[in-house]
Amino acid sequence: MKQKALTYKSTHEQLTAEGFSPEQVLKVRTKISTVEKGKRYTLVTTGMEESVVYAVDGNIVKGGQRCDKLVLVKRSTSGVEPEQWTEIFIELKGVDTNHAIDQLRETLKKSIFKHPSNDVIRARIVAQSFPSNKSNPAMEKAKQEFRKVYNCELRGMKSGQEDKL
Repeated sequence: MKQKALTYKSTHEQLTAEGFSPEQVLKVRTKISTVEKGKRYTLVTTGMEESVVYAVDGNIVKGGQRCDKLVLVKRSTSGVEPEQWTEIFIELKGVDTNHAIDQLRETLKKSIFKHPSNDVIRARIVAQSFPSNKSNPAMEKAKQEFRKVYNCELRGMKSGQEDKL
């Protein structure tokens, strides 16, 4: 039996091996969409990549602060090693962006989500509305922190707005 995270080819392989079932199975999609409490995150791909969606909150992470969803998109072709994945952490929120930032930060710290195959890491806050950047220095500070500490691009999006791979 495999013991260390590094023996897995990807976060998806590790999550599957540890018994976590995806909300949307690994397959090729041109559009990935996930909804919670009326908030929708949509990712548009080239239609060549396989993708999978996991519920993080209450599934992979049961305690403490955690984000809602994890989207993994496999960008490398089959058999290519090391595999290349885009990892997107999603927090679907009403308006409390500061709480969403904390939830994403805590999720990014979890070792189960750290794998060398995740060479592109993104965090998305999907909310009904956002304060303008001028009146939201916390979001601007968080964007810099996420880039520096987690090598992760943080972005706020409105519900239903399309994200591109």
